[in-house]
Amino acid sequence: MRSSWVDTYVRRPSGVGTRIQGPAVPGQAFTVTATLANGSAKPWTGALLALRAPAGWQVRATAATGRDQLAAGATLTTSWQVTPPPTASPGTQWPLTVDGTAQSPTGLLRYSVPERVSTVPAAPVADAYLSDLAWVSAANGWGPVERDRSNGRNGAGDGTPISFGGAAYTKGLGVHAPSETVYHLGGAADRFTALVGIDDFSTKQSAAGATKASVRGDGRVLFTTGTLTGAGGPVQVDVDVPGVRLLHLVVEDANANSAFDHTSWALARVTVI
Repeated sequence: MRSSWVDTYVRRPSGVGTRIQGPAVPGQAFTVTATLANGSAKPWTGALLALRAPAGWQVRATAATGRDQLAAGATLTTSWQVTPPPTASPGTQWPLTVDGTAQSPTGLLRYSVPERVSTVPAAPVADAYLSDLAWVSAANGWGPVERDRSNGRNGAGDGTPISFGGAAYTKGLGVHAPSETVYHLGGAADRFTALVGIDDFSTKQSAAGATKASVRGDGRVLFTTGTLTGAGGPVQVDVDVPGVRLLHLVVEDANANSAFDHTSWALARVTVI
């Protein structure tokens, strides 16, 4: 047993796996990738992958979806461009299912993996604070992203009011590195403003917090700070965002120590054209 022991055991893939590169924006294509893996010791024949989407959604394969022979240990991988109709309801979850089939020496194999993808929330129609809008996604290094509070110790709502150097702000987002919060602007906004920095909640506990914040639009970096610390105070953000569909607020650790990296986007706001 000792001679067979390994610290990490990588299991051979088997069956169907999926990856969705969303979000789903009505009228725009996103990518779904699927694999069918033969984890057995015998070859399969007639391997096939298929994607089922809601009625009215366009599905176009960008690679071969089948293979006559799938050797033991081999994998069939394919992708589809999926386009929701322009009339798809915003902020709604939709079902997608990937089916994989193949013939093994012992009979027909069937695998089905149900997934869900959400259409983005509606774009803002008037000037708004981001904390009053629904986000597309919110990833955070410690607990959830907080609305109008600093990032707290545990669950949502346990943060203190957002403040820098004793000055409090009633609106904003509280996060902890690494964090990425995404909003759908749909090309409707022309300006994003905020005050970003290490929150007093973190500074009062330790001076070790250090982060770097950036604003990205549709994958392009529009603004980035230097290293943010409690002693250095917050940085003013004022970025033109005309035509930007997806706005990303990103906070990263800046000193290889993710402790006390509570960062707030005070008064984070978009101005609509």
